[in-house]
Amino acid sequence: MNRNIKFLAGGLAAVITLAACAAPPPAPTASPQPQTQPAGPSGELTVYTSRAEALFKPVVEAFNAQYPDVKLTVLSGSNGELAAKILEERNNPQADVLINSDTLTMESLAAEGVFQANDSAAVKAVPEAYRADDGNWTALTLRPRVIMYNTDLVKPEDLPKSVLDLADPKWKGQIGSADSRNGALMANLVALRELAGEDKTNEFIKGLVANEPQWFSGHTEVRKAVGAGELALGFVNHYYYHLSKAEGAPVGIIYPDQDTFGLVVNSTNAGIIKDSKNAELARLFVDFMLSPEGQKVYAEKNFEYPVTPGVALAEGVPPLSDFKLASVTLKTMWEQLEPTKQLAQAAGLP
Repeated sequence: MNRNIKFLAGGLAAVITLAACAAPPPAPTASPQPQTQPAGPSGELTVYTSRAEALFKPVVEAFNAQYPDVKLTVLSGSNGELAAKILEERNNPQADVLINSDTLTMESLAAEGVFQANDSAAVKAVPEAYRADDGNWTALTLRPRVIMYNTDLVKPEDLPKSVLDLADPKWKGQIGSADSRNGALMANLVALRELAGEDKTNEFIKGLVANEPQWFSGHTEVRKAVGAGELALGFVNHYYYHLSKAEGAPVGIIYPDQDTFGLVVNSTNAGIIKDSKNAELARLFVDFMLSPEGQKVYAEKNFEYPVTPGVALAEGVPPLSDFKLASVTLKTMWEQLEPTKQLAQAAGLP
């Protein structure tokens, strides 16, 4: 028996002894019942995502820390795979939310009517260029397309200045890139067709293929190969450089085409599936990802650019206002995705 328990027991004995010599106590009054806190949201939510687990898991953990009674089941796949799956399931949706890494795929799916409108204040706060007009999908983060390089392998005077420089024969066998399965790469090529023209884009793809890049299904492998010195250059989204830099890899970053058409910016996105069985929880999850807390996770853990105003960038990430940005709005260009795929495949892009 610890000291506190002994003290309480001795005190109780003294009260009982005194009570034997005193007048009967008044009838006890009813004690107020303790107030119970209302239960928080609960249930299950199924999320399809093309994001790498390492980039998405911190957001899921932050959400579950705030809403521990909501169980998230996450199914991963490429943008194309998940888009096809959602279309196949449209008469009996299995997903509640799609989170992907390509604006064009989201707008293409929206045209098929697979998302439901969302008038959330958090969605409305996202710039119009990065969300559907009725909020049926919204950007979560922004990510410019950049070139990262191994500082042990590339001299400062040799650095490429444009994406188009990746077709220069001097880089043969030294480049890493995602292949045509990657939505961010294909969106970049769609933008390039608009900015530089079809002939120039065709010439670029043929030159890039002739340089025999090491092709990957995603950018994680690209950035690791560049960081390890296996490749000199990598064509990636900006945050892959920051992730490698944080690990101590000898890497640098180029924000290309500042003297020409500017930096191409894509987005990661979320949409709530039409006829979702858990639409309210889905809205809660999307709102959380757009909240300052959710955006802070994306910014600090992944080095991504927030879309919610007022959320600080991670240390070392320059503001987009520092750069000349390409004058394209990807959400209006989704119909150019298939023609660009055909052009790329005809030019030899795997």
